[in-house]
Amino acid sequence: MKTKKKFLNVVFNVKRHPAYKGGHELAGFDRIHTTFSLGTTEQEMIDEFHGELVNIDIDGKTWTKGEMIQVVSIEKCFEDSSND
Repeated sequence: MKTKKKFLNVVFNVKRHPAYKGGHELAGFDRIHTTFSLGTTEQEMIDEFHGELVNIDIDGKTWTKGEMIQVVSIEKCFEDSSND
């Protein structure tokens, strides 16, 4: 019998970081969907999301999501599950 893996399904409302001048497509989004472990607080979600590595540019600069976009609010957050 398959077990269900439970997690938090989250939709962030985001905006471009004012200091980011690059052209990465991520900076053009206004909503981003992602998932987190059950029990993760809203602030932990935002901090983890901002800290995720996006890419390394041609000059070797490493960008994080927080350097490109900022979470404005959490639009949706609900418990979800999938089959393992």
